[in-house]
Amino acid sequence: MKERIIDSNISITYDYNEADYDSVSDNLYEYNVRTTKGLLKKPAKDIHLFLKNESGQVIGGIFCETFSYCLYIDVFWIADEYRNKGYGKVMITESERIGKEMGCTFSHTSTFSYQSPYFYKSMGYEVFGILDDYPEGIKQFFLKKKL
Repeated sequence: MKERIIDSNISITYDYNEADYDSVSDNLYEYNVRTTKGLLKKPAKDIHLFLKNESGQVIGGIFCETFSYCLYIDVFWIADEYRNKGYGKVMITESERIGKEMGCTFSHTSTFSYQSPYFYKSMGYEVFGILDDYPEGIKQFFLKKKL
């Protein structure tokens, strides 16, 4: 798609740079902080935990954001050969503990049917939504848990 003129001096385009991207993200964040009267910034600390083997190689990690007293699990991965050994349980439990200490009252995330919906359910998460419009029977699960 080339640039498309929508109005006399407004256009829509694929062409952008990092400053354009940051402008949209920063302005949305500021709008959200203003609209929530600052609640979005509470506690507003990231939780990034890494699982490493004896040689220091990263074999897993969980990346969480906190906002509006919520712990949001954004990225959670463990290398195949270390799965089903209890490491995931330890990592999610530690993330929840830290989030709770920061004042978070609940946690939420999403995962796909080919990833880990059953793991999250086994950790006390409940499904509050399912998006089943993906091809080949793939589903996206939205889950939450009170902390």
